Amino acid sequence: MNIRIKAFTCIVAAAACWASCKKNNDAPTVQLTTSLNVVNASNNVINFYQNGTRINNTSSYYPGGSLGYVTVKAGLQNFQVKLASPSTPNVLFSKPITLDTGKVYSLYISGQTPESVFFAEDVLKADADGNALVRFVNASPDAGPLMLAFEGGSLPDHVLDTVKFSNVVYKATDVAFIKVKGGFVHNVAVYQASSPSSPKRDTTIVLNAGQIYTLISYGTVGSNGNQGLSTRLIINQ
Repeated sequence: MNIRIKAFTCIVAAAACWASCKKNNDAPTVQLTTSLNVVNASNNVINFYQNGTRINNTSSYYPGGSLGYVTVKAGLQNFQVKLASPSTPNVLFSKPITLDTGKVYSLYISGQTPESVFFAEDVLKADADGNALVRFVNASPDAGPLMLAFEGGSLPDHVLDTVKFSNVVYKATDVAFIKVKGGFVHNVAVYQASSPSSPKRDTTIVLNAGQIYTLISYGTVGSNGNQGLSTRLIINQ
């Protein structure tokens, strides 16, 4: 009798153990994620992929284009950049990138090679005193160090009112946000640091209080039209 009881007890224990193990094996894998904003600072119309899955679902990235922050897998992942083509989306390059979980990043594609990619963590905390926050990114591979100023005069004088950023090198990711009084229209001029009297690009921007922006210069100085040096305002938050 005792033998039967012991045998029955062992069977019940084994069944409970098997059920517990099966339950643990069936538990879903938690996928860690992070936020990523991809900016096309190249001269091509492109699409962006993570592990073979296209990230920009609705439209392609045009030069200077940004689709805002999207959720992607964190950790070491393989990213691809492809030319936007309805028939043959040619792969420009692949690049493994490690992104920490729960953070916010901006990634810039400034050319057609893995070396043209750079990214930075974005710490986005809006100003509460009526100011906009602005930073400047130099994504032009051949412009050299750039400076950005708010103009105080009209063409062709280019009287510089205030230099906001000076000697910003290509792919610099440590340029801090600065405070600019919100609610105003600003005429912006971008200069090569080696030629501060001759602006390479002029544009007009509106900065709203409480928002966070990135001004990015991209394209190449040695090209004309849409391929040339351009400057665009991106809303981060």
